[in-house]
Amino acid sequence: MSAGGTLVDLVLHVGMNKAGSTSIQHFLRGNETALAAGGWLYPRTPGKVRHVRVGFYVKSDAELARTGAWVTGDYPDPDVFRARFPRRLAAELHESGQPRAILSEEYLWHAGRLPAVRELVAPFARSTRVVVYLRRQDDHLISAYQQSVRGGDTQRIDSFAAARARSAHYDYGSRLTAWQRDVAPDALVVRRFGPAHFAGGSLYQDFLDAAEIDVPATSLEIPPRRNESLDAEAVEFLRVYNLHRIENEGVRPAQIRNGRLSQRLAESADRGPTLTLAPQHLDAIMARFADSNRHVARHWLGETGELFPPSRETAGTTTVQRLDPERLDHYLAELEIPESQHAALRRIAEREASLGTLNR
Repeated sequence: MSAGGTLVDLVLHVGMNKAGSTSIQHFLRGNETALAAGGWLYPRTPGKVRHVRVGFYVKSDAELARTGAWVTGDYPDPDVFRARFPRRLAAELHESGQPRAILSEEYLWHAGRLPAVRELVAPFARSTRVVVYLRRQDDHLISAYQQSVRGGDTQRIDSFAAARARSAHYDYGSRLTAWQRDVAPDALVVRRFGPAHFAGGSLYQDFLDAAEIDVPATSLEIPPRRNESLDAEAVEFLRVYNLHRIENEGVRPAQIRNGRLSQRLAESADRGPTLTLAPQHLDAIMARFADSNRHVARHWLGETGELFPPSRETAGTTTVQRLDPERLDHYLAELEIPESQHAALRRIAEREASLGTLNR
């Protein structure tokens, strides 16, 4: 039992990342008053919007050292944090007086220390309902690459894909089995990510249904869209910019935050095709996890068909990853990059453009 003696019915939204998690978190925070009127708490102790501190609690010391938000934040020694955080979370739950609570942290889906999740929630959770959104693996990998570059990555997409495409995180069947075994929730609710799969075509209504949150949708506000995709050229500019910061400013990738630049790029009217991999690579990714996906469809959704449709979106995409050095001035001006950085950025842009353009 929690320090304050309060037990709650807990909804634990665990991602996966790049599957609507940021939108769901802003939806929950933006509607906390209406949720509270229905007996639900979206606590602030774990984080203002995303509950990053839940992830920090579960991560190993080595993982924390590679986590930008931890490295740049004002946090104590990991062991001190792990001792304090559960007490503070339990205190907020107790003080709220609410019978139900929601935690949302997408890192948890692929967390290596799943027993730590159970360790964290067991003292205050009367029941635990885990909700996870699964995205088709090839689509997720492409989106994850863009997010990785926003966060300081300097790899080209083909290298990124080669390292990630065999990840156990994409073996959804095995991952769900691990969650059932190591966390043992009272319910493990599996949803597919994508408008065609959402209840009423709405991610927010779908999440309310999955979480069994009985709050009238008409009383809730829909947040603006988040994490808009960048086109291939904009992603390549960010990669070049990351290289500049690492090579010329001595910054570590974990310290890079491109949020402001990414937002400016996303708002640009000058948009081209988005970056992807060649079809044969995408097909190979889906073939690798076909059996696992069928198992999820059967065991977790009670369906006899495929987990995801065989076709994928191909309109408005390109396999060309290249920033024409002549286009660099456009980005330098649009993003108001200091002139003192221009020459170094141009050298890197020319070097990277000369290495090749096509992800085969």
